[in-house]
Amino acid sequence: MLLLLTAMSSADAKDLGNRIGVGFNNQLGALPAISARYGLPSNNPAINIQIEADLGLNIVSGGDTAVLIGGRALYAVVVEDNMNLYAFGGGALSTVADIATVRIQPGLEIQAFPFGLENLGINAGFGLNLDLGSDAGVSTSGAMLGGVHYWF
Repeated sequence: MLLLLTAMSSADAKDLGNRIGVGFNNQLGALPAISARYGLPSNNPAINIQIEADLGLNIVSGGDTAVLIGGRALYAVVVEDNMNLYAFGGGALSTVADIATVRIQPGLEIQAFPFGLENLGINAGFGLNLDLGSDAGVSTSGAMLGGVHYWF
């Protein structure tokens, strides 16, 4: 039965140009962030470029506030029927109790669109974190559920 349902679905390359995706992102910083993406318009659906803005807020122990403000630019390296592979570059400013850190993050992300839910993008990805500030360092990051966006 499952094979029949998937065989009857039509599959086309996702044209996300001139569309807005709203959801969350766990990849850019230590905080989950509300995320908005915009697909830049293109004459070719195989060219998929997106920009993203992220905002995360949290009250940490002791009553201190943690804030994450960031963004990313994503370019589709591989465009398939229900999945895109993106190379991205991002940056964020995070503060926790007067300690500020700037993060620069290059990486790769997969955005999959389940059959029957063609407007719901589920993201997984990995990257390299280059942190500048009092918590300076280099680390790797990865998330099996790096984010979810619903595309309008």
